[in-house]
Amino acid sequence: MPRFHYRALRSTGAEIAGELVADNERDAAARLQAIGSYPIEITAPAARSVLFRRLSLTWGRLPARDLILFTRQLAVLVGAGVALDRSLALIGGGRGRARQVRLATDLLAAVNRGESLSRACADYPALPRHYGMVVAAGEARGDIGGALERLADMLERSRATSRALLGALIYPLSVFVVACLSVSFLLVFVVPRFEALLIGFRHEPPLAMRFLLAVSAMFQYGALPVTLLALAIGVFVVIRRRDAGFRLAVARRVLRAPIFGPLLAKIEAERLVFLLGNLVASGVILPAAVAATGAAMINEAFRAVLADAKTGIERGDGVTASLSAGGLLPDLACELVRVGEETGDLAAMLVKASDILRREVEATTAEMIGLITPISILAMGLLIGGIAFAILGTVMEVYDIAG
Repeated sequence: MPRFHYRALRSTGAEIAGELVADNERDAAARLQAIGSYPIEITAPAARSVLFRRLSLTWGRLPARDLILFTRQLAVLVGAGVALDRSLALIGGGRGRARQVRLATDLLAAVNRGESLSRACADYPALPRHYGMVVAAGEARGDIGGALERLADMLERSRATSRALLGALIYPLSVFVVACLSVSFLLVFVVPRFEALLIGFRHEPPLAMRFLLAVSAMFQYGALPVTLLALAIGVFVVIRRRDAGFRLAVARRVLRAPIFGPLLAKIEAERLVFLLGNLVASGVILPAAVAATGAAMINEAFRAVLADAKTGIERGDGVTASLSAGGLLPDLACELVRVGEETGDLAAMLVKASDILRREVEATTAEMIGLITPISILAMGLLIGGIAFAILGTVMEVYDIAG
């Protein structure tokens, strides 16, 4: 059915605007009147604007920081007793970020046309899958404000977990990039000048400079083929990523990678047990909670494990057996899940397991940064120092010859 823009008056005299789905303009007017609103204007949006809107919603996923702020604001307003539509209108009418304002406006339009907040969140492409589930559980208990508070806590914890990995990677990656740029500049622009200088003096360069000249020649002549090969590999990977088997194989190799593989596995495991525990605590049924947790995973291997776990739980297998079947969940977490399953306190045990894993991730990250930082500085110093030694040695020889 087509989607119509509308402007209408509520019984209180306040003007509202939004979109609704209807067969035609008359049906749209009837739907507005059914919820106590009096239509002023109803228009059908152009096909191009609808397509652009859908693409922007699908591709323009709300940044985690903006989504956390929106959820906190809505939780505070609803918890203070402000009506849901009024709360959304206040956020949408503020001077926040554009995507945050658009989210509030779109959800308000959905609520005004009679949809529940959980349905509107579930249908909104830019929101994570578990967002609407937690809101639906809060609606069932009559505590939307509490559900939104829990959601904000979950989103903040997930963002902190992701930033832990970024914190471990950003320094070595920055050192690596700076080293590559510095070495590339020396090999392309500085070293070749010495070759012309030595030819003019008809002098055999020292061993270190001969090696450096050979590397410079290889770099200059091989840069283009290597770049084209890297682009070809990138295109191949992008095309093959459509294959679920290929994505799964790559994800498993990433988890087996030295140093960063185990850290990534711990971060994903922590995200898994924390999100699953909070969904279960919110009242989401276990199979749906497992499915939503799988959708939130970044690594494809964890998604596959949770998909199998959902199938196992639906056919009556135990939660512990289903989650531990893939071998990706740490033994301690599996043991806590087993205890929670036996005592009937699964949600609390999952959250406790996430706390333990989070402390392990923080400790591992701190150790890794403490180890990688001096190694990166030493490696960069040796590399740049070796090039400088070869250049200065050649300069001294040329100076002696000229003298």
